[in-house]
Amino acid sequence: MYFYHMILVTGGTGLVGGHLLYRFCESGTPTRAIYRDLKSIDKTRAIFNSYGANKDQLVDEIEWVQGDILEIPSLEEAMDGITQVYHCAAIVDGAPFWQMKKANVTGTSNVINTAQAHQIEKLCYVSSIATLGEPVGQRAINEEDFFNLDAKNSNYAISKYGGEMEVWRATQEGMNVIIVNPGVIIGEGNWESGSGKLFSQTYRKQPFYTDGSSGFVDVRDVTNAMIQLMNSDIVNERFIIVQSSIHYKEILSKISHSLKKKAPKIMVPKWILYLISATMKIGHWIGFNRGLERATVQSLTSHSKYDGLKIKEHVDFNYTPIDKSIQRVSDYYLKTLK
Repeated sequence: MYFYHMILVTGGTGLVGGHLLYRFCESGTPTRAIYRDLKSIDKTRAIFNSYGANKDQLVDEIEWVQGDILEIPSLEEAMDGITQVYHCAAIVDGAPFWQMKKANVTGTSNVINTAQAHQIEKLCYVSSIATLGEPVGQRAINEEDFFNLDAKNSNYAISKYGGEMEVWRATQEGMNVIIVNPGVIIGEGNWESGSGKLFSQTYRKQPFYTDGSSGFVDVRDVTNAMIQLMNSDIVNERFIIVQSSIHYKEILSKISHSLKKKAPKIMVPKWILYLISATMKIGHWIGFNRGLERATVQSLTSHSKYDGLKIKEHVDFNYTPIDKSIQRVSDYYLKTLK
């Protein structure tokens, strides 16, 4: 038995997908989510509990389907009866390029093709500000600044850009889509991966920072933007979701203050980061895990400003002040340590 309006979320055990699932459960929206193994659902339960005691029980209201975006038969099962797809699944870090490309490009292509076969009404793709290019002049980066393939891009950026190309291809084939490009997402989730490490490593008194800046946003703002855009008549557009552009030293100082720890005081110069990158590359050549990319060094030491105002012109949307987001996430992080 399927509902008239049924939503599918890929990546429901990740940061954005987990918070998105909570929003749907809270509103009573019939929702299905893909999981790879039962243990991974515990990550979603932890995210749900960040909203209040015993909220993890809502996880059982989700229709979970075991599968993988690289396995088309499981996608066929998951997509049956679906009207909207929120594609959040991706490899963000800690993997070689071929794995990122397989998940972020081939996986997205599989989701798109299966969604087309099932004639879904609309798809939302979670991309990244990493797929945006540099602006002309001194203005902030906006949605019209397109990816430069000739620039020094990270493996993650290249793979997410490839995923975007699959989504834009779908628009040429008649599918209605929305692409969101969030900045660094601040939110309750896995403290040992992605932006969660900003909190766990700061709590461990990590003393270093780099001379760069990026765009930051609350995970709850990202999910709010996605839902509003999907429930609107807007199709085939991208939206930067960034509350503010902040220096890394400042963001780490804010997190340190909220965790009652000392702020980082040692700036790591670019040449040292490049040295680490070269050393890690040698380690990779002889069989160790991939380390720091040169493109990542560039990102950590560049000053990028992002314009996240387009969405406010299209839907009723307001950003959460980043200080408020950091305090909420820090409070929950400290609570998980007790």
